Amino acid sequence: MAYPANQTTVHPFGAQVQDSLLSPAAFTLPAAASTSVTSSTVDLGSAAPYQPGNIELELNVPALTDTMVPNTRTSTYIIETCTATNFSTIDKTLYSEVFTGAGSGVAAKVKRVRLPSDCARYIRAKITHGASTTDSSAVSATLKVLFGS
Repeated sequence: MAYPANQTTVHPFGAQVQDSLLSPAAFTLPAAASTSVTSSTVDLGSAAPYQPGNIELELNVPALTDTMVPNTRTSTYIIETCTATNFSTIDKTLYSEVFTGAGSGVAAKVKRVRLPSDCARYIRAKITHGASTTDSSAVSATLKVLFGS
């Protein structure tokens, strides 16, 4: 099977074909303590051509230094869904994990989530820094939409 040049081939162990319009969508990390930032919204559409079980999301967050996330301070990585584009209410949290600074900050993380069959139409990633963190807007996270067979 041939794929366009901007896509990769399907990997036998998971989804690998990227959405060429959105993926990867970079978004800058929080500039202050106790704040959140979100990625671009992914719209699965009202009649998406793929079943949610064939779609994975990959959140890639670079390493955060001990200045950005000092020892014992936290950063939370979230992937959530909603039926409304403004995310006025969250229908489901697909992934949420808190990372704590430990001496050298927080290591780089790549997290993958397969969409559930009852996934809402809109999806986004969110990064929330806890108290006493500092500006990490010099680095960006990415959210990729990956399709499998």
